[in-house]
Amino acid sequence: MPRKVQESFSSLERHDQWMAEYCKAYEDVAKKQKCFEIFKNNVQFIESFNSNGTKPYKLSINQFADQTNEEFKATHNGLKKKPRRSPK
Repeated sequence: MPRKVQESFSSLERHDQWMAEYCKAYEDVAKKQKCFEIFKNNVQFIESFNSNGTKPYKLSINQFADQTNEEFKATHNGLKKKPRRSPK
C-alpha cells in the first residue's frame, strides 16, 4: 500500500476512534470531511510540538481536536457574565 494512502487510512481510523471516544457526529459528509481535515492538521501540530521536546509539557488530543483555533476561541474564550438585575 502506498505510504500516502496508508497514512490517510490511519488518520481516518484515528479520527473514527476519536469520534467514538467523544461521541461526535456530523450532520453530513461535507462537514465530516471538513472536520477530518482540521483534525488531521491539529494532530500533526500536536505530534510536531511534542517531538520538538523543548517544552516541559506535552499537548494531547482532546474533544476540541476537530476545531480550528478561531472556532474554539469563538465558543470557549471570554468570561460570560450573568445579566445584572436591576435593583428593586
